[in-house]
Amino acid sequence: MNPRKLRNTAKLIVLAVSVLCVSSCGGSSSSRPATNTGVELGSEDLLETGLQGQVPMADQLSGRAAQGYHKGLRLVGQNTILDRGANFSMAWLDDCAYVTTTSPGQIFGPTSSPYIDPQYSALNGMAVIDASDPENPELIDILQSPAMIAPHESIQANQARHIIVATRGGGTAFDVYDATDCRKPVLTASINIGVGITLPALPDLPGGIGTIDQGLPFMGHAMCITDDGLTAYATSSAQSNAVIDLTDIENPSLIQLYSPASHDCGLNPEGTRLYQANFGFVSLGLGLPNGPAVGQNGMMILDVSGFQDRSTPPSPFMFGTQPPLVGFLGWSNLLDGEAPSAGSHTARWFKNGGRTYVYSSDEWPTAGVCPWSHSRIIDVTDEANPVKVSDIILDVNKLENCAQTEIDIANYSAHYVGFDDVNNATTLFMSYYTGGLRVWDIRDPANPFEIAYWHPAPNPNTPAVFLSEGFGSSGDRWDSVATYIRYRPETGHIWLAAYSAGFQILEFTASAGPTAPKPTGP
Repeated sequence: MNPRKLRNTAKLIVLAVSVLCVSSCGGSSSSRPATNTGVELGSEDLLETGLQGQVPMADQLSGRAAQGYHKGLRLVGQNTILDRGANFSMAWLDDCAYVTTTSPGQIFGPTSSPYIDPQYSALNGMAVIDASDPENPELIDILQSPAMIAPHESIQANQARHIIVATRGGGTAFDVYDATDCRKPVLTASINIGVGITLPALPDLPGGIGTIDQGLPFMGHAMCITDDGLTAYATSSAQSNAVIDLTDIENPSLIQLYSPASHDCGLNPEGTRLYQANFGFVSLGLGLPNGPAVGQNGMMILDVSGFQDRSTPPSPFMFGTQPPLVGFLGWSNLLDGEAPSAGSHTARWFKNGGRTYVYSSDEWPTAGVCPWSHSRIIDVTDEANPVKVSDIILDVNKLENCAQTEIDIANYSAHYVGFDDVNNATTLFMSYYTGGLRVWDIRDPANPFEIAYWHPAPNPNTPAVFLSEGFGSSGDRWDSVATYIRYRPETGHIWLAAYSAGFQILEFTASAGPTAPKPTGP
């Protein structure tokens, strides 16, 4: 039986289960009112029909979910990137976007993926998109290199030096591109971080890179890069973090590895503080609130000034000591209303009203782990004593709604982030997998409220991937947003990439309300 037939069979099974559940659980909820009270809904709005963030199974089976859901936002332009699907991460420079894939074959095995293995398809890799015409963004090329063929969440671009970097997901490869012309990135270096296993060359297939790269003490996962573009921190969730010197983009070098590893990270503008999102594998979600920094879900603040000014020399043994700990805030998944499998994922710096904050989200990106992970805002003005000032929780994240959300075969976890202005943030953009793009007013970080949302309409032309609902997108029933979000203040445009729908540019409509940011350009 082919994957599409298997998926249709799964739909029928799920439908039968959902009918039984609805009859025993009291049915689905009614339409939700606008979250910014007093704002009139617009004619372009197509509201969610269930809980906040939900794509109800009834809508999936009726075809309603395939229209998408949106409030306060409209589509300006789109490029489906050759209908490839698996669009998972995004970076940007000037008028260019860079969208990378995470092939479902990396998660569910080669028989479940239309690409078999990411290196076998010319569609996998970094899609270069010229968005200088926002209504007609143009695909320029899809670039492949040892890391960029499967970089998972690691792609980062730096505006100061016009460079793009990435690590191989689960591997050791680290690539650097010179994007002086943002439309024509050029690979300047590809190195290996730490120790790994590189298998003999594979058959010479179209689009193939030719080797399998498996990391050991370091396994690429995500990354953050200093504003000056001179230092990158590559993460690997469970093994170690890598500190990489980018001074010479033709000869990048490892400064050192250190533990504990982080899921992802962020930096202050000076590059002297690293905000490290620790995925609490040791605590398994049961650790004490604000327990020990090692093994506990939470956020570490590390003094990395020694790496930034190079006063910390490269380690001759590859591994070095952890940078000095400045502050730590930890939490317990269960006490915070999340599933035990959830873990700290994203940590990004911003300022508001003269105070310094970190946006922090947890993650566990699969179906069947209700209650799904949510986000929080942490005040780090006093670095030694970071304080959580608010939680950002959608209705789909709540324990009391699990009976309604589990039947959706969807992933309602928080993921990545964007801001209107990191130096004076008033608006927060969050990617929420099946929950789409969520936009929140954070003028008062202690009392955020939602003003807009966007569930992309799925692209039915993407290849059918059986069971991808657990991670990415159903292809024809609903779509997923997992990327970082860009806001362009001069145009008021919002950039994102959806799993099946590809690269999209949005703008606010009147129903986002009076607090939505306005374009600053002419």
